[in-house]
Amino acid sequence: MRRRSMTTVAAALALAGLGLSAGTAGAAPAAVVPADLAPQAGWGTSYYAWNDPEDSGGVSVAEQAYKTTSDEYVHGRFRAYGEVLSIWDYHDNDRRSVVKLWVGGSGPAVFYSKGDNSYREVNLSYDEGQTVHIQTCTSDTSGAVCTEKSRVPGVS
Repeated sequence: MRRRSMTTVAAALALAGLGLSAGTAGAAPAAVVPADLAPQAGWGTSYYAWNDPEDSGGVSVAEQAYKTTSDEYVHGRFRAYGEVLSIWDYHDNDRRSVVKLWVGGSGPAVFYSKGDNSYREVNLSYDEGQTVHIQTCTSDTSGAVCTEKSRVPGVS
């Protein structure tokens, strides 16, 4: 699979977050909280939360850690509609990336990518209206780069 550039992925996520597609206006994002933290030298993070136009009351959330010197990144997204967790692992470190998910008062539930240069989608089932927090890490080893646990929660 060809690695997608971070710019392309960020643009696609921004459009998805705004509920926009080819000329169709959607709901405005619930919150966009850029994380200008550099968890380790050469890394940046970003966070998105948006009202899911297909899930009344649902708020989707996404976290990304990216290398500032290349197009490598790891990305986790919880979509309120259908309660789908997506994991992008485009960081070549010979380890699976990790997405942690807190729903309601439980968690974290831990999900792994398929490995370097992969995409994974997991269908989940949670009661409606629960808070959702997400965190994405390059691996589960010491020294892994992780995003901050989402500051603005999503809603299942």
